[in-house]
Amino acid sequence: MEKKVYPAWAFTNDSSEKCRINFAIYEELKAKYKIAWKCEISSEDYDKYDIIFAARRAGYSHMEYDIFKKPAELTDDEIALICDDGNLCFGYDKTPSGAYHIYID
Repeated sequence: MEKKVYPAWAFTNDSSEKCRINFAIYEELKAKYKIAWKCEISSEDYDKYDIIFAARRAGYSHMEYDIFKKPAELTDDEIALICDDGNLCFGYDKTPSGAYHIYID
């Protein structure tokens, strides 16, 4: 199976393998980039992190995340995977304002 982020893998063929691959990619991203929740750091510490994000609000069957800082080379799939702690089983979409909706059950 190809090593890539699999959004919305729940209830698909090879879902267990897609889950495993997503989590492995997430672990690689955590090892490569310094990641922080915005609420856990001060604005003076922004330069110390590669990725800074925050949960904006919970909506019907989704969580909404804002991204405050990210490396240009990361894909939307990778950012969404980070927001969902390596899962992304129900997928995501990106709003016109740039927020990420991570679908949850």
